[in-house]
Amino acid sequence: MSAPKRLGWILMLLAALGLVGCSDRSALGRRAEETYGRLRTVQAEQASAAPAACLSGRPAASPRGGQVQATAGEGVSAGKRNPILLFAPPAEPSAPAPGGEASATSGAESTSAAVFPPVEGTSFGEVFKADIRAAPKQIWSGTKYSFANVQNLTVLGLAFGADRIVRNNLDRDVRDHFREDRHGSLSETGDFGSVIGNPALHFGIAGAWYAVAVQNRDAKNHTFSKVMIEALAVNGLSTLLLKVSMNDRSPNGEYYGWPSGHLSSSVCFASVVHEYYGWKSAVPLYLLAGYSGATRLQDREHDLSDLVFGAALGWVIGHSVVKGELPQVGGFYVLPYGGPEAGGLMLLKEF
Repeated sequence: MSAPKRLGWILMLLAALGLVGCSDRSALGRRAEETYGRLRTVQAEQASAAPAACLSGRPAASPRGGQVQATAGEGVSAGKRNPILLFAPPAEPSAPAPGGEASATSGAESTSAAVFPPVEGTSFGEVFKADIRAAPKQIWSGTKYSFANVQNLTVLGLAFGADRIVRNNLDRDVRDHFREDRHGSLSETGDFGSVIGNPALHFGIAGAWYAVAVQNRDAKNHTFSKVMIEALAVNGLSTLLLKVSMNDRSPNGEYYGWPSGHLSSSVCFASVVHEYYGWKSAVPLYLLAGYSGATRLQDREHDLSDLVFGAALGWVIGHSVVKGELPQVGGFYVLPYGGPEAGGLMLLKEF
């Protein structure tokens, strides 16, 4: 098999790595919706015999100190998942304000602040200063989420093994191919691949997202943008440390080639979006990441092995930071749910 064909197969495998995502937790919203649907089915089946069979009958503390009713998770799932629901009753119309009309608030809306803490502070500057003060601790936490984990270390170890195999068997052929073909089809788009993979662009997008969220007091997007910045920071620092430690040369002779910072940052960005919004939203970003990586080969900025480990590093950090930053109560992840008759939170733990 020729070097370009082997390169094509490896790039497709890298794209498949992104699509696999985070195994059975690829989209938080979908997980919440599916679990809520199963719970509603169980409740409907038990309603005729014991309408309140699912309710424990005692209030449990919510993540922010409020009181909600806990619903036991027995019989909900026969698999590994063991969800427990924090049940909020159906919405009731509120008392009309003086001169106004009655309004209704859903349980999901009333509990959204428990999942996404409100944007605190009276001004943009105060919120920004508070987040800056908390940033070092958050980055350290993100580092632990990513690397103090046997599963992640196993994935990175396997990726490093694949990296060494590629380096010893494919890198030279790929270098020779792009040395002879400096004006291939990838070069027709100019610096587009380098720009879209640049970590500075990713930080810029996350920073703009953060600014708009804080300005609008949008708690959900404030949390998302902070987690994105945290993931990108952990990825950037980790990539820089590895580059300095290895001090490897790229095909064009530049130092600090391994691993690819463009690809690791691109995959990290896509992985965070994957966790929050699902794989469909992340597919275009994974494809752009793969394209950026391919142009780095065309420009002789990286060897193929640089891309292999860079993609794995960004994938691990992006998914791990989001999972670690999910609200937890007693070791259970806290996820929102909503339905036509009720809304609230559920606790999710996998055994």
